[in-house]
Amino acid sequence: MADAAEQFLASLDSRVDEILNACTACGACAAVCPTPNVAGIDASDPQALAAGVLDVLRGDTGPENSEQWATLCCGSGFCLTVCEHGVNPRFMLTMARRVMTARTAEDERRVAGKAAFQKMSRGVRVLSRLSMPPALLERLSPRSHPERDEPPDLVFYTGCNMLKTPHIGLLCLDVLERLGITYEVHGGPGSCCGILQSRPGDTANAGRQALSTLDKLAQSKTSQVLSWCPTCQIQFSETAIPVYQEQTGVALDMTLFPVFLASQLDRLRPHMTRPVNKRVAIYEFAGGLGVVEAIKTLLTAIPGLEVVELGVASIGYTGIALAPLGDYHKNTMAKGLKAAEDARVDTFVGIYHSDHREFAGHETAWPFETANYMELIGESMGVEQPDMFKQLKQMGDADAVLAASLDLIEAHGLDLEKVRGVVLSDMLGDQMLPIDRSLHPAE
Repeated sequence: MADAAEQFLASLDSRVDEILNACTACGACAAVCPTPNVAGIDASDPQALAAGVLDVLRGDTGPENSEQWATLCCGSGFCLTVCEHGVNPRFMLTMARRVMTARTAEDERRVAGKAAFQKMSRGVRVLSRLSMPPALLERLSPRSHPERDEPPDLVFYTGCNMLKTPHIGLLCLDVLERLGITYEVHGGPGSCCGILQSRPGDTANAGRQALSTLDKLAQSKTSQVLSWCPTCQIQFSETAIPVYQEQTGVALDMTLFPVFLASQLDRLRPHMTRPVNKRVAIYEFAGGLGVVEAIKTLLTAIPGLEVVELGVASIGYTGIALAPLGDYHKNTMAKGLKAAEDARVDTFVGIYHSDHREFAGHETAWPFETANYMELIGESMGVEQPDMFKQLKQMGDADAVLAASLDLIEAHGLDLEKVRGVVLSDMLGDQMLPIDRSLHPAE
């Protein structure tokens, strides 16, 4: 019998065949996609651009602009509502990237996927432990599940990198508990979505990882899964969950956390009673999977809070997806920060964990604080979790970070020099836009 990875690959091949049969290369998806304009890709003939992607899916070499389009796709999602033939163009481009990465030797792809996973694992393990003592961090561990006679209401899936800023995850759990919602927590490197193997083309191991994680989620005996990470949301919902349902018959419904929370506003509102007298602006992603709209709904329900529109939005679904587009993300963040200053906001609000890691470093250079939206919801509910990541990052010096973290380093049994390396690379070095404003694009 074929193993899970072989079945995973076979299922993807079958779905590619369905795309090839359904897609007419009408070019509707290419016509609305913002990526070509930002990346300088020739999209003057949207039909030819889409047809070239179909060539790639057939195993041929596509036109240069079609291959560039697939490579640089930032997952904006503008394409998802325009296809009249039942094709998910974002998944189509994902499969085209799969074909293109397969041109690299299999061993190289495996090595690249393994290296990316190991780097992420080190960063998550160390930075999460610099933020919290063992007992508190345990709340975000699958080991913390209580014994129940009935299945929980839902699973809260953290993904991996959110654990570098674990206070955000604890705030999510605090809110769920306040609403009387029972849950299990899953996430971390042991329950990865497989994206780090998928990106360099190690699709077989990406499939093994994703299906293994879905098994863990399904063991909760509840079908509702709340995801925090948008990359995990797309990787699971568009690539892995359809395969898992085909193989097991188990249907998992994965929803991004803020979208779910906004749907519970009537239950949430009575708990958000403390005024938060702040003028805030959100760093928006235009392709935000309904997230930006949900967060605006949540924040405008907070007493005393004023949400200011900056008129700046990034085209991708998250900053990590924009990395291949060169300076675009850096320039857009710089515009957002300057617009927030001009609007005289009190708080510049990030949506995801990667935003928080980026903007935490900028706070000292601007006349406003930076925060994740969950911190504002928590403030209105009287719930607080200390943001140690931001405190440490703002020190700007590895020795200072280590000195401030010695008790936690000892409590978690971490190696001092390994911690230093992670602090340098995954905390202080994790800065896409320089903190020094003089290095920002000309205003």
